[in-house]
Amino acid sequence: MNSKNEIKTDLDIDGKRYKGLIVFTGILCALVICAAPAVFAVDETCSTDTCSTATCSTDTSGTVDTTGTVTTTQTYTWGFLDKNVGGDVTKNSDIYNNINIASANQKFNNIFELLKQGSVYFKFGDGTGNGNKLLIWAGIHGNEEEANVATMRYLEYIKNLNFAGTLYVVPFAIPKSTAINSRLINIRPYYYTDWVPYKKVKYRLRYKVRYKYKGRWRTRWRSKWRYKWLYKPVTKMGYTGDDPNRIANVAGTPGWNAVEFAHKNEINYILDVHSGGVLTGYPNGLIFATSSILDKYDGNWPGEHDWAQYVSGRTGCAVEYGPGTSGMVRIQGHHYDISTITLEVERDDGSTSYYANIELNMIKAACQYLFPGLIDTK
Repeated sequence: MNSKNEIKTDLDIDGKRYKGLIVFTGILCALVICAAPAVFAVDETCSTDTCSTATCSTDTSGTVDTTGTVTTTQTYTWGFLDKNVGGDVTKNSDIYNNINIASANQKFNNIFELLKQGSVYFKFGDGTGNGNKLLIWAGIHGNEEEANVATMRYLEYIKNLNFAGTLYVVPFAIPKSTAINSRLINIRPYYYTDWVPYKKVKYRLRYKVRYKYKGRWRTRWRSKWRYKWLYKPVTKMGYTGDDPNRIANVAGTPGWNAVEFAHKNEINYILDVHSGGVLTGYPNGLIFATSSILDKYDGNWPGEHDWAQYVSGRTGCAVEYGPGTSGMVRIQGHHYDISTITLEVERDDGSTSYYANIELNMIKAACQYLFPGLIDTK
């Protein structure tokens, strides 16, 4: 019976037939229109072409949390900062074991494939507000994985937040160094001579013994068998390289390129994220800053004292001031009036994930100082 009705409807003439066709066509068009954004958004905004910059965005409808605050998915742009430093950072076990590679690739435009081509930056914020622009620059030393893990976790944290200002995040400063867990760049061989044991031989050791006999001291020779190694010279090959945070004043180096990138984009703050050994005495982390005194290069750069003290007050980390060393990113930035502080946490004694979370809290506080609209770090 239903079959006949359907056939009859299909064979109806004039008004009925055309009316049914119009209704069916309308429904079909509505479905296509609703589906189209989902189909084409990824292709248009998140393509992984060879351009140096691209824009990526997801759902911008927003969600409401239990406090009534609306959190909107953040739109970001990305690009390559330095295409001379690409590497597969997933070969580093600390990176592979502490970052969900598949999830990060999905959320951040296949980032771990992009890193094989060079260092990648992500740009957040609406460009308004108090004019602050910050560059987070992590892991200039490739054996300081806590910095990379903490910064990737901050990317996850920031991706859903809108705020006034501009933030650039570079989670892997030199991917090829991170891939081989090396502090140095420009690694090259050198040769040296080492004395190595090659043969164990037996020999007689002769020695004197003094003794007293009939009230007089006498001497007698004695001997015993001993063994020793014979050594010979051998030419060996070692490896050396350059500390990238001591040559940021050399044109074309990764640190130089980072500071030039900051200058070109009118960035006025750099957060230089590290980790290191022998820092267990700083359980909440450590900040290195120059001082609040005017720098010798330029009499009007803004200084770093207040910024460092704010982060310390929020997280309990220690702060140490000093002139730094020529060639550091922190010092090089002063040539362009860029205030830079260096974050440090323990690297060698403890869990990478644990200290990465300590550093994550420091990063959150440092960003909140410059962008007060961000969610509270506590």
